[in-house]
Amino acid sequence: MRTMLAGLLMGWAALGCAASAAAPPGTSAAAAAAAPGAAAREEAAKPVAVAAAPAEPDEPSAAAAGVPSSRPEPAPAGNQGVWIGAAGASAFALPGTRETQLGVWIDVPAARAARGQPRAPAAVVLLVDASGSMQGPKMENARAAAQAFVDRLPDGDLVSVASFADTAQARVAPTVLGRSTRPAVARAIAALGPDGSTNLFAGLKLAEQHALAAPSTHAVRRVVLISDGQANIGPSSPDILGALAQRGAAHGVQITSIGVGADYDERTLNALAVGSSGRLYHLTEAREMSSVLERELALLQTTAATGAFVEIVPAPGVELLDVPNERTERSGDALRVLLGTMFGGQHREMLVRARVTAPAAGSHPLASVRLHFRDAESGNLPRVQEVVARYDVTSDPALVAAHQNEKTQTIAAVMEAGMMQLDAAQEVSAGNFGAAEAKLAAAEDRLRQQAARARSDKEKERAVQAASAVASARKTARAAAAAPPSPAARRMEALEMNSASPVWSGR
Repeated sequence: MRTMLAGLLMGWAALGCAASAAAPPGTSAAAAAAAPGAAAREEAAKPVAVAAAPAEPDEPSAAAAGVPSSRPEPAPAGNQGVWIGAAGASAFALPGTRETQLGVWIDVPAARAARGQPRAPAAVVLLVDASGSMQGPKMENARAAAQAFVDRLPDGDLVSVASFADTAQARVAPTVLGRSTRPAVARAIAALGPDGSTNLFAGLKLAEQHALAAPSTHAVRRVVLISDGQANIGPSSPDILGALAQRGAAHGVQITSIGVGADYDERTLNALAVGSSGRLYHLTEAREMSSVLERELALLQTTAATGAFVEIVPAPGVELLDVPNERTERSGDALRVLLGTMFGGQHREMLVRARVTAPAAGSHPLASVRLHFRDAESGNLPRVQEVVARYDVTSDPALVAAHQNEKTQTIAAVMEAGMMQLDAAQEVSAGNFGAAEAKLAAAEDRLRQQAARARSDKEKERAVQAASAVASARKTARAAAAAPPSPAARRMEALEMNSASPVWSGR
């Protein structure tokens, strides 16, 4: 069992990168190293500004204001330190127009619970697949895991229970947990039983309504979905169900999907995770549900921020194209990546595709990258942190290649290889082992190349670890090709490969 969270990102052409091109005649390595601004641009990955003034996350974008000054400002009280960083693919760019990438990463500080502070109240909806396929151990384990999860939620949290089969059924309306209400919740969980088909759309719609009923005091809103099958009644496409998840996410509702066995539709559950900035778990055995719900509870207990989103404001001459497979909104020229609730110790990263028209010379901003969130340690006080990514213009392609940002390049390599592995998992599921091997080989090679280029031990190790994960999946695909397994076993291998993709790391 491995944890999955959606967010499929692919690498794109480096900023002004022409690494394979020769340097202009007469340009020596020493001259390149001494180019104006080279040392300063090596710092591009580091935060150059922290905007400490609280800002309402629902305010209109500040894109029209342009890129702010890089002058540092004091950090606010509460969760000290800068969580967000950003850098272009290289500290240098060639003049003219070309596509590039901007790496963005977030590192949430240590868990608040570790410092002895109470967590923010949560509103949790347990949504259980009660179709006929959940008979036997699956339903028994679902009931036991749900009850254990509720038992560990503190008094004051809101909990509701819903199920879905041919239709959706509210088992427990949103209820404040306490000594007098816990017995009724326990009775409703014990009464869960399997029968009928799988109307996932109706179940999600009901669960969303329950979560949206939570008052503003319960800003952490989570739907925990347990299912072993594919939607076969009502709207059932990944696009429609993902859009439903996005609607709830706009109001702070995130979905944790637990796929049990080999028959669930991972593409649909992936869409739910992406659409709600949630997570997905693949379980080979129903008895693993308890450990997964314990993990979810631990994350709820370390809530550090709610309503989080990243706003990317382009500098003059920069057009933001998209943030592949992230939940985004446009506000003028700016893009917002919606993150929802974030937890202590969480690492999150993304790549932004952009088109840059670089002038003939000089040092220029690429984009202002702003993290907006409500600080759980400061009474949900709205806060914003900011970094500015910059670049210098050069006519020397070798200089562009020599000053690539390692962190951004590693993010690109890991995400691109992870996407290849997800494609390979679909090939294994279809029995196309040769195609799967080719994609996995390309993914591993991409990561090995990045590891060889990396100078930082941290980035080198990260690329090596991701390559090892792909190599393991490649070994599985080769073994399957040599002795094709049964369809059921092949399906389980595909789901394991899908969940082990490096694209999900840090989510």
